[in-house]
Amino acid sequence: MNLVETIRKGDYVILKLNRGKANPVNNDLVVAIREAMANLAADNSLRGGILTGNTDGYFSVGLDLKALDSYNEQEIEQFHHNWDDMILEMVQMPKPLIAAVNGYSIAAGCFIALTCDYRIMAKGDRFTIGLNEIAAGVNLEEYVIWLYAFWSGYRIAYQNLLSGKLLSVEEAYEQGMIDDRCSMEDLLPKAEKTLTTLLSTPDNLLQDAKLSMRAELIEKFTHFAKKSKKEKVKAWFEPASIHQRKKLMEQFSR
Repeated sequence: MNLVETIRKGDYVILKLNRGKANPVNNDLVVAIREAMANLAADNSLRGGILTGNTDGYFSVGLDLKALDSYNEQEIEQFHHNWDDMILEMVQMPKPLIAAVNGYSIAAGCFIALTCDYRIMAKGDRFTIGLNEIAAGVNLEEYVIWLYAFWSGYRIAYQNLLSGKLLSVEEAYEQGMIDDRCSMEDLLPKAEKTLTTLLSTPDNLLQDAKLSMRAELIEKFTHFAKKSKKEKVKAWFEPASIHQRKKLMEQFSR
């Protein structure tokens, strides 16, 4: 099974996260996303991409805490290497990426969407999007603040990250986390129209502009991706972090 389903549409591609119903993020999914992004970057006939989930109602619910809690120290370190490299590769992707957020987009799922250039989210009274790392017992990395603040401003990022606030679709739109919202039925057509409009600009101008506007962000992420993962591994296995993750898993299993 392909964990990222690829659908070619002329000069762009739709990439569907395809790990179960809710796309919980483990190392295998991260590796699959990295491969899909590498293929998009390397194929000169592809000019951009749309990232979405495979099931209406779920973009990604975030880290697969149950799976990751079974990893040993070496596996967790490898996961962090792959995750940091994936985020850097998406942040510095020169081709435009549109996130068609088709439902819940939480923690790691939200962060993946934030690497894209434009986010359109399906309307739903219960859908939420946001970064709740602290509440999930996951160490809050400085790069989370950088990317959140890049779109919503530092004050909003600070307050929402500290409280682990998950936003409704309307709240996310008002705070700049998403750029538009529409019905589930209109989500992909709207994402395709948005991407097609971007692609009306010559590639060299579009890509140069994107990389210029992200230059500071790319520099920060490049530096961070090179850092040792030892402290991240240590923080993951802290008793307080383990307790908090188990507490959250128990809440979801009720």
